[in-house]
Amino acid sequence: MISLVAIATFASAFFSLVDSSLLVVPRKPRIIGGTNASLDDFPYMVSIRLKALETTGFGDGFFCHGVLVSPKAVLTSTDCVLNGSGPRTPEELSLVLGTASRTNASGAFWVQPEQIWIDRDRRLAVIKLAQEVLHSRPIVLNEFHQDDGKQCILMGWGANSTDGKPMETLQEVYVRIVSEKCPKDLICAGENSAGGNAGICFWDTGVPLLCDGSLSGIYVGRPDHCGMEMANFASVRGHWDWIGSQIALANEASSRLANFWWILILSVVMIMKNKTLMQIK
Repeated sequence: MISLVAIATFASAFFSLVDSSLLVVPRKPRIIGGTNASLDDFPYMVSIRLKALETTGFGDGFFCHGVLVSPKAVLTSTDCVLNGSGPRTPEELSLVLGTASRTNASGAFWVQPEQIWIDRDRRLAVIKLAQEVLHSRPIVLNEFHQDDGKQCILMGWGANSTDGKPMETLQEVYVRIVSEKCPKDLICAGENSAGGNAGICFWDTGVPLLCDGSLSGIYVGRPDHCGMEMANFASVRGHWDWIGSQIALANEASSRLANFWWILILSVVMIMKNKTLMQIK
């Protein structure tokens, strides 16, 4: 029988090996430094695509990220809904949910934008959806201040190297909050460890920053290189009232429609009940 001492010795040697070889942050610039993410953990991720390019193949039209913040609304960066001449129209865009794959349509479903609200000063946009999303859970908004050094998560389909293309599978990576020299109403976050390469890369516009499992920020920059020491995110806390008002507007029409159907159903029930009573009399 193997003694407890022998087991302890083996375990110590094993974990020593793991620490020294498997858990070291890769030096190759890689959402850079990321690993494959599960859609079960991030069901609210939205792939924003240009319809005109999507016709050549599923995933070819991908260019930006969004996050489902209510069954009728997606929050993103203004850069995702603007082109060189002004705002994009809802008809130009296609929103894809339900899959962690950028190029495999299995499990994916499409949602058509109905209206786009843009605030250039905040660098945020809310996309009102033409129909409610019932198959994916919206993310919870985080209204709290994030302390310097706090570990948070990024996720997206952006490139994993300076010369790379968007990733095939959704990536997640840990970053840390950087408070020093961070502008007001922004959250700044960078690499998770000294000298490590992790964070924002090309094609990452609109990616969400999650702290404590809820949405703290949206990446609103345009990266000029990968693994930036500090990336800027529009703060959910800093723009709480505006985000909340846009979500309320998006949900309003849906609520009115739901109320209409409830009134209609109740009216039919009352009519049938009255007819039944009259027949009994």
